[in-house]
Parts: sequence; C-alpha cells; structure tokens
Amino acid sequence: MQNPLTVYELSQRIKTCVDNNPLLSNVWVKGEITGITYHSSGNIYFTLKDKDSLISAAFFRYMNSKLKFKLNEGQSIIALGSVVIYDKRGSYQLKVADVMLEGVGEIQLMLDELKKKLAKEGLFDASRKRSFPFLPKRIGIVTSPTGAALRDILKVALRRYPNLEIILAPAKVQGGDAPKSIIKAIKELNRDKWNVDLIIAGRGGGSVEDLLPFSEEGVVRAFAESRVPIISAVGHQIDHPISDEAADFAAPTPSAAAEFAVQDKSQLSASVNQFSRRMDYALRKIISSADGRLSNIETKKIFTEPKAAFEFKEYELDRISESLHYALNEKLRDSASRLEKCSRFEKDMILITRSKEMLFAKGAELLEKLSPLSTIARGYSVSLDSAGRIINSVDKAKQGENIKLLLSDGSLGCVVNSVNKGDVLGKEKEKN
Repeated sequence: MQNPLTVYELSQRIKTCVDNNPLLSNVWVKGEITGITYHSSGNIYFTLKDKDSLISAAFFRYMNSKLKFKLNEGQSIIALGSVVIYDKRGSYQLKVADVMLEGVGEIQLMLDELKKKLAKEGLFDASRKRSFPFLPKRIGIVTSPTGAALRDILKVALRRYPNLEIILAPAKVQGGDAPKSIIKAIKELNRDKWNVDLIIAGRGGGSVEDLLPFSEEGVVRAFAESRVPIISAVGHQIDHPISDEAADFAAPTPSAAAEFAVQDKSQLSASVNQFSRRMDYALRKIISSADGRLSNIETKKIFTEPKAAFEFKEYELDRISESLHYALNEKLRDSASRLEKCSRFEKDMILITRSKEMLFAKGAELLEKLSPLSTIARGYSVSLDSAGRIINSVDKAKQGENIKLLLSDGSLGCVVNSVNKGDVLGKEKEKN
C-alpha cells in the first residue's frame, strides 16, 4: 500500500493537471446564463448551462470593466476563459476573460412562449385567484417525501398550529418523471375523500433545470385547474417557475408558504385573550354605567314619593281644566258678541235698504218727469224724417217729404205741405 495522499495533495495534483492542460486554457464555451449575481466588488458570478450540464463562471472586475452590454438572466453567450481549480474547496470554475452575446437561450425562449400562450388563455387572470381559509383544518402537500421542503413546511406549520392536519401526496420534483408525478399528486388531493382546505405544492431551491418541472405546461394547467386553493412554493431567488403565475398565491420558499397558509396559534390565542379582556372591560363599563343610571333613577322623587308625583299631576290637570274652561267661556262670549253684532248689522242693513229704496223712488219720479214721453203726453210730439232722424229744425225738412209724428199713444204719417221758418213762433210771440 502506497503512502496515502492528503486531500490537499490530491487537489494540488488535479490543479497542476488542469493548469498545464492547453485544452482547458483560453477555450470558447457556449451556454445560457443562469443564477447571475453582480457583486458589490464589481465581480460578476453566474452559471453557464445547456441541456445536459452546467459550470460555474466568474467574470472579475479587472476583466469585465470594458464590457459594453449588461449580462442578464437567460442570455445565451459565448465566453472565453480558462478552467481553474480551487484546491481548498475541491471545485472548478470557468474564469471568464471575455464574452460575446449570442441571444436568448433556447430554454428561456421555450418558457417565454409557453407563458404567453397560457396568459392568452386567461390562466393567470387575477379573477381566477381564490382566497384562502383563515384557519385551515387540513392542508395537502405536494413535494418529495425525502426533500428539505417537506421538513421545512412541517416544521413551520406545526410550530405555528400544532392541531393542524397535514396530508402528503408524495411526488417527484426533479427529473423527467417529475411533471407527471406532480400532476397526479395535485389531482389526488383535489378528491373529496381527502377534504383538504388548501394545497402547498413545491420544492426547495435548485438550478433552473431543477425547477423546470414546475414550468411544464401540464403542471401549470394542474395548478390553474385545482378546485382547492393552491400555493406555489418553489424555492428560488431569481428564476420564477410558471406555476407561480397559475397558483392562487406564490411563495418564494416552502417555509414562506407555510407561514402564509397557517396562522400562529399562540398569536391567535393572545389576540383572543386580548379581545376577551377588552370585551370584559367594555361590558363591565356598560354595566357600571347602567348601574349608576339605575341608582340615579331610584333617587328620583317619582320612586321615593310616588303619591306626590300623582298629586302634582292632579294639580296640573286641574289647572289645565280651568284654563280650558276659561278659554271656552271666552270663546263663547266672543261668539255671542259677534252674533249680536251680526243682529245689529241686519237691522242697519234694513234701514239702509229702505233709505236707498226711497232715494231710488224719488229718482225714478224725477226721471219720469224729465222723460220725453211725459213731455209728449202733455201735447207735444216728436218729428222724424224718412230716415228716422229727429227733425228739430225746419231746415231739416223739405216740402213734400214724408215725415212721422210720434205722439204719446202712437204715431202719424204726414206730408210736409209747406216750410215756414219762424212763422208760428213769431206770431205767438206777437200774440203774447
């Protein structure tokens, strides 16, 4: 048996082989960027991946200072670099000297297209999101039975609410069989026999490739079609699986999902106790206030001397009765006075009417005396021409004209034989 090497000595031999191998120095490597980190020192750390493998890469500040574009998650690049060995950690890394931008990686393109397709179908609409029960009695978990995610969920959930019932639907969360396994577990927990209030489906952190099952179309549709409210609990920092979009809630880690889904029993108990104390204080205050009011009411005269209160009310009733009697008498006296005035008014009206009748009779008599008919009755007549106009002058009559004489008891049709102006009056004047 040869002398055994120390771990350090073995690392040094590997490092020497790598450092002296021209095939690992200044090589161009094509891959897709994932897990990129911009360190405060100016260094850029990321992972280059393809469908089959991945490698860590470091792009130090003194090398990337002249970089003309920003490296982003999902970019496909061609990097120039050398493989270096870190003997203390026993790991290798690509030390990048330069990069060329090739475009968006195939995996990222596939995920973007799928996300657009499902978004167009409305699988991510906010209207589809459902609320969660405040105090779930039974929670279903879809994850690996041996993974850290299950341990984290159980630890947090049972610490927060020990009475909680948890049902595990075991599923593969990595590898080619993972999507079918996840879909089957979600559908199983949706069966009525399990009667779960909500589902937490996820896994711990990992590379983009490790998280890909939760971006498979079938898995995303299973999240969206779940009858039971579902939480996507895939541990990640940068890469977000599409299941986050379809779930009713997306948690950054399984532990965070348990924190969100399960109320803290101790806090709830403390809140209940606090509200109970506040209610007790408020109730005591109300009772105290009511007791004070009752004591105050008991000291009222109505309770200490009820007879006096009735006597006072009787006195008030008598006073009101007298007031009403007086007011009624006043009303009657006023009405009688008004009736008396009306009686006097009637007599006055009779006297006024008689006086007016006498004045009217005297006026009628006077009008009768002044009437032309009265004048005609005394022997006078009125002459009318053929047109019915009064002839009050000889100038208005013509010889041979037919005229009418109006008398007190009729009329005469006459013919003017002669017209003598002033003839009769002259003689009469002369006779007089």
